[in-house]
Amino acid sequence: MATPLLWYLRLLAALTIISCLGQLGLPAELGAGSAWGGAPGWQREIAFWNLATYIVIARTLRVNDAIGGRTVGIALVALQFLAATNHAAAAIQSHAMLNEIMGAVNAGCVVFGILALRVRPAGHVAR
Repeated sequence: MATPLLWYLRLLAALTIISCLGQLGLPAELGAGSAWGGAPGWQREIAFWNLATYIVIARTLRVNDAIGGRTVGIALVALQFLAATNHAAAAIQSHAMLNEIMGAVNAGCVVFGILALRVRPAGHVAR
């Protein structure tokens, strides 16, 4: 895997586990800062999805397979784009600080991910 993609996957692994822990450990605080409010059941479900995503990313990093890494990277860029759009819509409607921050974080991850996916490892043959 190309180095930028490795760093992108490492960043997303860290962000997903942080989000998981936040959703599990601070649901009321995160809900209070969000346009969507607190919903412990949904927040636990988001945490579970984040944990599963973390496992996929961690396993992808462990095997260091270029094709698998690009596949996961593309999926994460798409997910980050959708999350950024969702947070931006909420931030525009409510001006909730958490949605503004997460919209910017997700948008930054989209840009980083696109740039990371453009770099090919040395000796790569395009198919």
